[in-house]
Amino acid sequence: MKKSLVGLACAVASAAAAAQTSGITLYGVTDANIEYTNNNLGSGPDGHSKVALNSGGLSPSRWGLRGIEDLGGGKRAMFALESGFSLDTGVSTQGGRLFGRQAWVGLGAGAHQLTLGRQYTSLFLMMANYSPTAYATTYEPVVGIAGANLREDNMVKYHVDLGPLAAEMHYSFGEQPGALQGSAGYGGGFDYRIGSFGVAAAYDSIDSAKVGNNFTRTQKAALGLRYQITPALLAQAAYRYNNNGTRAANTAARDDLWWFALNYQASGALQLTGAVYYDNVKSLYTATGQSNPSNPWQITLIADYALSKRTDVYLSTAYTKNASLNFESLNGAAAAYQIAPNENSQFGAAMGVRHKF
Repeated sequence: MKKSLVGLACAVASAAAAAQTSGITLYGVTDANIEYTNNNLGSGPDGHSKVALNSGGLSPSRWGLRGIEDLGGGKRAMFALESGFSLDTGVSTQGGRLFGRQAWVGLGAGAHQLTLGRQYTSLFLMMANYSPTAYATTYEPVVGIAGANLREDNMVKYHVDLGPLAAEMHYSFGEQPGALQGSAGYGGGFDYRIGSFGVAAAYDSIDSAKVGNNFTRTQKAALGLRYQITPALLAQAAYRYNNNGTRAANTAARDDLWWFALNYQASGALQLTGAVYYDNVKSLYTATGQSNPSNPWQITLIADYALSKRTDVYLSTAYTKNASLNFESLNGAAAAYQIAPNENSQFGAAMGVRHKF
């Protein structure tokens, strides 16, 4: 079964490395769904059900431009500009940035390339083929896996594609006067696939702004395995380590996230996905200190039916215990789902349509 990561093709440098002609491509995804969730935070301590129209279920809605120019002799220039938006309201996402998802330019030669600008971290990209739902907004703990800084500004990145092996490393300039380490980040990783087997590993580190001689550091590392059991059945298992030095209430300070998934191509049009996530939360920041809460887990089930090569409809469901959906209650201010104080579980179901252009 071939798993598609829609829209990441422009971000994965190997796609550009294979191209040898000049041109500019306009592309995008529009995705909207109607979602039911229970036990939401509202007035009072008890949970409330909610029905909402959302943008982005299987894929965040976005549009972009990518281009490549053949410079001859196997050399090339390339760029990508990508803008996220909420289909339900029409507003820009990523804090209102015009090209908040990606904005970079680069040069390549053969299997190698160097890019500069706002880009995805190495951990995010190297683990992309080990994401059970292809980094779906509904329901996968993407922020829990890759961190809120899965994109970084001021990044220089080197990528090499050697057939079965893809590898990259990046460095993000913090640009803080008098403090090279302040707000800077770095990381690297690889994805090796041969035959039915694949393995990936990656590391990401980012510093806070430096105040005096002090700054904090958040580190993540991940290891993923995948195996194509049959042409229609794919199994995945992965682990992510997190050590967060930046204190913020309701944010995981130290946790180990595990997941296992099966992707089954039931027919030419129907793909089924089942995933289980378990987070061993060793320490959670609170308003007054730290706590050791009950470990959350989540089950996600998705049925995706293709009406054509560009349009599909889907049903996504998830149940989370000891946290809000996608473990968002461990992500502090970035939480998209918020659970009421008297509740310890949350259920969500969404029916939607996605169109790619």
